[in-house]
Amino acid sequence: MNNSIVSSGKLVWKDEYSVNVKELDDQHKNLIEIINNLIEVINAATKEETIVNIITKIVKYKAVHFATEEKYFHQFNYEGTVEHETAHQLFNKKVQEIQAKNKGNVVAFAYTLVDYLEDWLLDHLVTMDQKYKECFHDHGLR
Repeated sequence: MNNSIVSSGKLVWKDEYSVNVKELDDQHKNLIEIINNLIEVINAATKEETIVNIITKIVKYKAVHFATEEKYFHQFNYEGTVEHETAHQLFNKKVQEIQAKNKGNVVAFAYTLVDYLEDWLLDHLVTMDQKYKECFHDHGLR
């Protein structure tokens, strides 16, 4: 497996990231698309307001995605629920730390956030999300 989610300066979806649940794969792909949009506007030196709007979109979308996964964890009594929810909480905490560290500098926050998201998303898709794949399939989720 190629250990990078980044190709030609953008995040790229690979089939190996799939959890074979359309709803969740679509959410992962959409998150990658939003992050790529953020990369584009940063590189284009776009107005800070546009950057803030995309960061807000990422944060909101991430909350929806985490809630979707966690709904299924509880519905299916997934054995890795605590570990996975803890990873989600640590993600939220890290984003808040990045924001606090770059307070008042939207562009620096955006760059740091993208760097973090690239690493986090690859690890999360390849490691954490693959763990629930069998459980979700066993319960008929496709």
